[in-house]
Amino acid sequence: MDQNLENTLFPIGLGLHVVLALAALLVFGLQFMRLRKSHHLILAVALPCTLLPYLDENNQTLFYGVGIAELLALVLALVLSMTIDREKRRAVQTAASAKAASETAEEAEEAEEAEKAEEAEKAEEAPEEPEA
Repeated sequence: MDQNLENTLFPIGLGLHVVLALAALLVFGLQFMRLRKSHHLILAVALPCTLLPYLDENNQTLFYGVGIAELLALVLALVLSMTIDREKRRAVQTAASAKAASETAEEAEEAEEAEKAEEAEKAEEAPEEPEA
């Protein structure tokens, strides 16, 4: 490995860089599977791509191309997290509150029906008084 690339490109060694890239892939990949937010998928792919300049250490086009791609990916992830993913969260919250409201309405109807049934039972159990 070109010692110059490791010293100027990243302030950490290749071994630690690989560990951190794999950790980012694992964390953001699991978050995407759990929450289905698009910015997690973008970060799960983009962060490990920082290892690409090590494939050809003398290729300046690859070096700058990865840098530009990483910048675009981070900006895209930021924009998506503030727009589309936030709208998804609002839609989920609205659906959950609507479901809770419908469940509350159903419970109120059930309670009202139970109360009517109790009143009917009491009316049946009460002895009828003969009319004088």
